[in-house]
Amino acid sequence: MDRLLTWKSGWDKENPLDIRTGLVGRDDGTWVAGPVPGARYRDLGLAEATGGLLGARHVRGAGTTDWQFHDLDFQWFFVLNGELKIRTEDGRDLTLGKGASAYQPPFWRHQVYEVSEDYEAIEVTGPTGFETVTGPDAAKPARAGDFAHLKGIYTFDVPGEYVRGDGPRAWSLYRDLGTRGPTEGRVHIHIIKLDEEQPSPPGGTGEHHHTMAQWFMPIRGWIDISSEGQPNRRVHAGDFVMLSRGAAHNAFDASPDYMTLEFCVPADYETVAR
Repeated sequence: MDRLLTWKSGWDKENPLDIRTGLVGRDDGTWVAGPVPGARYRDLGLAEATGGLLGARHVRGAGTTDWQFHDLDFQWFFVLNGELKIRTEDGRDLTLGKGASAYQPPFWRHQVYEVSEDYEAIEVTGPTGFETVTGPDAAKPARAGDFAHLKGIYTFDVPGEYVRGDGPRAWSLYRDLGTRGPTEGRVHIHIIKLDEEQPSPPGGTGEHHHTMAQWFMPIRGWIDISSEGQPNRRVHAGDFVMLSRGAAHNAFDASPDYMTLEFCVPADYETVAR
């Protein structure tokens, strides 16, 4: 494709958004009711940090939905606990349990028909304000035709999905969650976990910065991190860390069971040691 698809929020891989550095702790924020009956939501600060271009929420519990689609640029979620059963417009019937992820393109019709009581997830949408249209036969707007070639991408936490990092990151294992292609390089999301057979070296990553903005959230274990303009912190599972493009940081120690979600904007970037 010669030209990137136009997102209503106006950014692409050549002109990516930035994220203001910050942290929302696992116990911070207020749980509130949201658009899905039975669900409760905790804002993770990404909307404020991006001026509303992306938003992230911690979700607990959920109800079922009618067939629906969303008029937005980006929707993705990751299951932290429990399970959700979903039907999609291309005929799939999926059970998404702990460790599963879902990228759903704009205007992707789907139906959530069963959710466990212990369901918990991280959900990212862009922009933060969007319309949800319900009904199995609801008409899609003309803009939906631009995205009709895209399909939902659903990944699962199985050993064969992890690959070893290259070069200085050979002590980490990575699982790609499939967002690079359908977002045309705007967003890359992966899981990183430490390899028990080849543990991280003393001193961790060393101080460095990236030419991308990012957020990460440990889903298991802890990591000690220093970042530019911030005090050294031990970041635990459930803490949500945001780093601006170019912000120097160092992950200098981690628990052996450490595993984290990492969200990168844009998908292609350079890492520069300091």
